[in-house]
Amino acid sequence: MSTSTDQERERYHSDRGPFAIFETPDLVQPPSPEDMVHADMSQAADYFDYSGLLDDNDEQDVRDALGELGRAIAPGSIVTPMFNQPKPDGMSLVHVWFGPNFPLFRHSHPQHGDCLYYIVAGSLIMGSRVLKAGDGFFLPNGMPYKYRAGPEGVEVLEFRAGGGDPDAPDLRLHETSLDGVRRLTEMAKEHQPEWQAPRKVSDGLQAAQS
Repeated sequence: MSTSTDQERERYHSDRGPFAIFETPDLVQPPSPEDMVHADMSQAADYFDYSGLLDDNDEQDVRDALGELGRAIAPGSIVTPMFNQPKPDGMSLVHVWFGPNFPLFRHSHPQHGDCLYYIVAGSLIMGSRVLKAGDGFFLPNGMPYKYRAGPEGVEVLEFRAGGGDPDAPDLRLHETSLDGVRRLTEMAKEHQPEWQAPRKVSDGLQAAQS
């Protein structure tokens, strides 16, 4: 026997896809700083388009610096895909947790289109602005950005609706100097003792409401 949901699924159509339900997953816990001490980071730079740093620096120096940055920040972040439509204009939703005072490097995602960010819990500092739970920001495709998580950390929902350039890099680095990359690495190391990851997406929100 057909249910009302089945009937509505047949009635309503979108080029982005059919009706779908998704459920909150448990968050995969990040590695500890101790786990990262001996981790092989020789390929970490492959996640970036770091070409902007090659005019003034040796490529191996850039790769080494990005490897050390990756080693330092890995314990302080969790990126959890929640929903994804693998179509040129498909929608996606990602949950991101950053630990207290986490220093996010300046970067862009030109492959993935416009993006809307909504802060679920905690806060972040972007330039001179402090954004708190309930605040957010919109980024046109390819626009570089960076921020620092607030003293309690931050949980962010990232909404995308396609429209990017499939031939562009997934992640383009916009830091302008190796000294800047190394300063981010030292800042991350300084704050590692403060990082304790939530187990579920709702943990930070529940703590903020209690």
